[in-house]
Amino acid sequence: MGPAIAPGGSLATRAAAVSQVSLGLGFGVGALWTVQHLSRHGELPMTPWGFRSMSGPFEVFGDGAFTALGLALAGTCATDVVAGLRLWQGRRDGLVLGAATAIPSFGLALGFALPFMLIGVPVRLALAWAGRESLR
Repeated sequence: MGPAIAPGGSLATRAAAVSQVSLGLGFGVGALWTVQHLSRHGELPMTPWGFRSMSGPFEVFGDGAFTALGLALAGTCATDVVAGLRLWQGRRDGLVLGAATAIPSFGLALGFALPFMLIGVPVRLALAWAGRESLR
């Protein structure tokens, strides 16, 4: 048995893996930071670009539901990181796991108005699907 993170699969699945891990880490950490800031300060934090982090349709549900949905986003993002690492190893279960989180991730991205995630989820899914024949 080889190293734990030996690359496998096609170029498409490796690109999907990098995308999935990047999106998962970036938005997962961002969601945790936003939820923590909301709980401490009672408002969403400002981004360096001049808008409030994760400000979107979910705000109408109030702080409690917003926090729960933010934690759900962090959880799906953590799962996406695992799926991306499995894809990088050339494992089919990474595709299955990533496909299972695609709809919840996309829905949460809509509710939090996260345009890069709205673009990234279908792209990483399409890349993984394109390289599916190379997975074991």
